Amino acid sequence: MLLWVIRLMSDTLDSQEVAECPAPFRHFRFLIYSVSRFARVRLLSNARLVALLCFLLSCSAALPGQVMYPGDLNNDGTANHIDLLPLGVAYNRFGPPREPAFLEWVPQENIPRPDALPVSGVNLGFVDANGDGLIDTFDLEPIALNYDSLQSLSIPPPQAYLLTDTFFVDNPPELRLRFEPPTASPGDTVRLIVEYIVPDPGAFPPTAPPLGITFSINGLDTLPIVPPIRIFPDTVPGDLMFVAATANQAQFWRSVAPGRIEFAAAGRGMGALGNSRQLAEMFIVMEDMIILREMPVYPDSVLLINTREEVIALKAFGDTLTVGSHLPVWPAAFAKVFPNPARQSLQVQMKQPLNLELTLFSTTGLAVRRIRNETTREASLNTAGLPPGIYFLEIRTGQGIQIERVALE
Repeated sequence: MLLWVIRLMSDTLDSQEVAECPAPFRHFRFLIYSVSRFARVRLLSNARLVALLCFLLSCSAALPGQVMYPGDLNNDGTANHIDLLPLGVAYNRFGPPREPAFLEWVPQENIPRPDALPVSGVNLGFVDANGDGLIDTFDLEPIALNYDSLQSLSIPPPQAYLLTDTFFVDNPPELRLRFEPPTASPGDTVRLIVEYIVPDPGAFPPTAPPLGITFSINGLDTLPIVPPIRIFPDTVPGDLMFVAATANQAQFWRSVAPGRIEFAAAGRGMGALGNSRQLAEMFIVMEDMIILREMPVYPDSVLLINTREEVIALKAFGDTLTVGSHLPVWPAAFAKVFPNPARQSLQVQMKQPLNLELTLFSTTGLAVRRIRNETTREASLNTAGLPPGIYFLEIRTGQGIQIERVALE
């Protein structure tokens, strides 16, 4: 044992040697390797490294044990919005605290509790993410701190969060996304409203009301958005906990894939989703678009559970936003664009002097070049450095706009 600790402290242990770790350390060989990696990159203070080493030494007499990562409350190998559901199910349960307890994404001893989540079977020690012994809103912080982190070394090994028990209702709840207003122009702010609708509240018995919901929103990468998207959960009743993440930030915060939002809401140990309610509003500022386009967004990976961790069937509906320009297009061309195809620049020649703005858009509708000119009959737009392909040039004046399809070589 002393030899392994000395080799750890001297930074000579590699992953192959970890796999050949002596039998007394077999349950904790990943901890030795993880701590050595943290020591190399100096992610932990000396005091915390010593604490982890003491933990390794103290555990040799208590094998086998359980090991968890703070933020992965359902032990599925990652910290994300879905980890809010176990927190809602086990809210206000108490057990032995972890000592030492860290919020960082490092392996830590989990003191097994006598109870577990009713369907997934995850021990409630995993749900106590901050290790203070009480499962409550403070366990949200490790989810936020470690959002999107991955692990494969917990004990028991991580398993997909698959809930096999289903609670059936004749008229299932609905999740709806709704744009307000349904049309937008450049510079407009649009609200994406998330509505949860329960057609028949009486369908759920008092012992198993709907508790929590998780879902993702896709399709936002097709919208010309000025980041960031601002998310405002409906926190006024105070009976729900929330986790939300966008490509720019995670709000209880880290980032997810561009064009995607991950969202979760769960009651504090009680069925807070037994009736219809608005879950959130998301404010989106639109960037430039040159032509009318319909942009659909839709929820996916939707999961609704009750207080017994049973899945409830749910209908999900998206919405479509129509985006375009305020100004009408002149029926007759008032400008000439040349050369076409172009290489280094596009020249614009007007029939009469006008204040104008030239904007070059990609085929996805995003502005890639822009210039403004005061009263003039001729203007030039630099296109050097842009990838070859098809673009759209918008010639905007105070009286109208003209759109020309151009090719860059």
